[in-house]
Amino acid sequence: MRKLQLRLLSLMLLAAMLSSVAAAQVADGSDTMRVGDMQYGNALDPRGWTPVMAPGQEGFSWLHNGMLRTPTGSLYPYPRDASETPLSAGSDWTYWGLLQLGYIHINGDKNAEFFRQYSDWKNGFALGYFTLNFDNRRTGQYVEFRGSRISSDDQYYRLRAGKYGSYKLEAFYRDMPHTVSTNAYPVWNGIGSTHLTLPAALTPGGSTPAQIAAVSAAAPRRTIGLTRTRTGLSLEGELYRGWVGSAAITNEERNGTRLWGGPMFFNLGGLPGGINETVRPIDFSTTDINLGLRKVGKVWRFVGTYNGSFFRSHKDYLDYQSPFQLQNVLGLPQVANIYQGEYSLEPNNDYHNLRLDLSRELKWNGQFNVAAAWGTMRQNDALRAPVTCTGVVGIDMRPIGGPNYTVPCANWNTTAALSQRNANARIDTGLFDARVNFHPSANFGWHAGLRWYKEDNKTRYLAYNPLTGQYGYISENGSQGSVVPGETGIFDPRNPLYWSSNVTVRNVPYGYTDTLFELGGDWQFGRRNSLGVTYTFDHNEPKYRERKRVDEHRIKIDWVMRSIGDATIRASYEYAQRRGGHYNYDPYTQFFSESLPGFVDPATGLPAHTVADMRKYDLSDRNESKARVIVTYPFGDATTVSATFYGNRDNYSTLIGRQSTQSTGTTLQWDWQPGPRTTASAYLGVETSRMGISNVGDSDGADNGAGLGTPGQTNPNLGGPLYPYANQWWEFDRERNTNAGFTLTHDFGRVRADFSYNYSGSLGHVGYNYATLGALAYRGPGAAAAAGDGFPDNKYRSNTLELGFNVDFTRRFGMRLFGRHETGSFNDWHYLGLDQTLGYDHKIYTDKGPQRNYRVTLLGVMFNVKL
Repeated sequence: MRKLQLRLLSLMLLAAMLSSVAAAQVADGSDTMRVGDMQYGNALDPRGWTPVMAPGQEGFSWLHNGMLRTPTGSLYPYPRDASETPLSAGSDWTYWGLLQLGYIHINGDKNAEFFRQYSDWKNGFALGYFTLNFDNRRTGQYVEFRGSRISSDDQYYRLRAGKYGSYKLEAFYRDMPHTVSTNAYPVWNGIGSTHLTLPAALTPGGSTPAQIAAVSAAAPRRTIGLTRTRTGLSLEGELYRGWVGSAAITNEERNGTRLWGGPMFFNLGGLPGGINETVRPIDFSTTDINLGLRKVGKVWRFVGTYNGSFFRSHKDYLDYQSPFQLQNVLGLPQVANIYQGEYSLEPNNDYHNLRLDLSRELKWNGQFNVAAAWGTMRQNDALRAPVTCTGVVGIDMRPIGGPNYTVPCANWNTTAALSQRNANARIDTGLFDARVNFHPSANFGWHAGLRWYKEDNKTRYLAYNPLTGQYGYISENGSQGSVVPGETGIFDPRNPLYWSSNVTVRNVPYGYTDTLFELGGDWQFGRRNSLGVTYTFDHNEPKYRERKRVDEHRIKIDWVMRSIGDATIRASYEYAQRRGGHYNYDPYTQFFSESLPGFVDPATGLPAHTVADMRKYDLSDRNESKARVIVTYPFGDATTVSATFYGNRDNYSTLIGRQSTQSTGTTLQWDWQPGPRTTASAYLGVETSRMGISNVGDSDGADNGAGLGTPGQTNPNLGGPLYPYANQWWEFDRERNTNAGFTLTHDFGRVRADFSYNYSGSLGHVGYNYATLGALAYRGPGAAAAAGDGFPDNKYRSNTLELGFNVDFTRRFGMRLFGRHETGSFNDWHYLGLDQTLGYDHKIYTDKGPQRNYRVTLLGVMFNVKL
């Protein structure tokens, strides 16, 4: 398939060149419609243009040798050296191009995850860069082709052709690797497929932790990751008398593997379930179609668009064998040996959106814009049987005088146990957006807007088994009910064993309606100061959520000042206040079996769904402040210093849940361009963030007799017997990210040198405290000392040093020598201990985590041929 795609692109390029359709520009000329990615580049050249961006020695023009600046004082880059060659004597066509071929050698820890994360570096020959461009300055026609290839999984090619103001054609192909782990040791056979089986040394559902650990230690090292392959084609041109049409299609294929969780109920708090970290296949395709039609008339401007996206998963499900033997908490003989797990993977789904935009000019230098759109998201995949088990699941308590909590698998391991055979899932969206702008004078303008958006979830599913007359589903393929008595996951109004089981029986069709009104104005005070004020009111009506109404008032003030020397200062401040209607901590009754006929309340009452004082952060009352200051100061003709300072703070009015977030940041940048031959820049960025949350653990009956199955379980209030103050705890997350770098380029004549250094560092800390030891899962001797007050710090650091030389032997032939040295260090408490063993009790992990320290040196030589 990949070879066929490359051949098609080659034929398209040849046809475009033979039909003489084109001209090339280094700046991306896609100014009206795009298909595919917005940026084309790779690890060799993230910008995608560097090999052809040598500045012209004449500067901006023969009349102006110095630098030019933007209105805010930033330096424009010097224009490139446009060394076009006439296609033939007297021809209006010119062409230019570059071919860069060479060899790359890597030494050191080349398999380090962070080094390979988004690049498929390999030793060997590489296509550094290829571009061929044709330009007809008289007619505005152009053809541009460029590409680069590090390896078969890391390459891009793009063709653009057209005539400015008339039509445009674009096609592209690219591969983008994403390495998830280079330090994985899965024990299963069949990695990359939908069927994971255990090796002969392990017995499904009957292996000991020691056997599992031994097999894991002997497993071969694997790389887990995927490759995104994207292809696209677009065409835009005038159809009839000012009507311009466009059409684009993009297809993305994702193939590979990723880490995946596969539980067999919990292995926490002494529960003898099992936790499996497995590997799932990635085999997706997404096709996007975009159609557009626009017309710019004397009064009205019209734009109509259609966007469609079609996702297809080429693998429907994943099943795996678990090595762990389940045990019930009562120590009774196990009637079910459940060792098979299954996941239904992402379903096929379609998205359609139709949008119409109209705008026209008004008096007093005004403009009116209105837009309306309708969209729908749908998926109707066939549903799988609720379980794959055979025999029975559950626990038979009759040997100790209890009931028989077993369920025959034959009534559930068939699609006949479903209330409907297909998902029939659908979400519709609607949009109306109107806006007016007026600028009656040079010093004053105002605008107003009204936006309405609705998301209507039409998906309805009732978990009902017509074979048994029972509701719900068998949880965790039957493993949960085989560990804890009665937790099979079903409700049966005819059976006293299950007629008080409060389980999920319906999906929650979340949706919302959002109405936003905006009013603002801007004033110009003299030539050097301007002020803008905008007020926004956002009225949100969530559906099937804890609040039925959420209102937010926001005011934003912008100020631009140019009265302090040559500096430009841009400052903004926002304040928002969010409030809402009554907060119902448990609005989900209708989706549980307690809402069905025949449900019998337990003698001790229904357990509280959650603590009543909990507030979900997107619905909680909130006060928000945002401030930002940007300063740009030019020094002379060649230097600019700029700085940005910002801070955000959110305070949530809640005892339980997210309580506060804040972030502050500073960036400093220095740019120096004394002439076309020399450029230099340096930057420093520091950002800190904090988040505070609080929660409370429910009582398990051991400390105050208010756990599940006791009368106190129905009290949802903080400070009650189920959620005592003694069980409250607080967590504080802090993170600091630092980025710094320096670049320098200089043209010595036949030799151009470039140097760069980049540093990236992150420090994260998770701290906590608690009211009493009741908040901890472990409350035995030495619990306080064992708990401490925080986790070890997470630290990520990387340094990258690059040096390159471009040597011109002749006007058309040259060579580039370059090297990169990268070091990194990594420490994350989530992976502590996994370098010793990946098996702990009834838990098995696959990934040991990124390499703690790595050092890589990359050397390359590329021969340049100017075409």
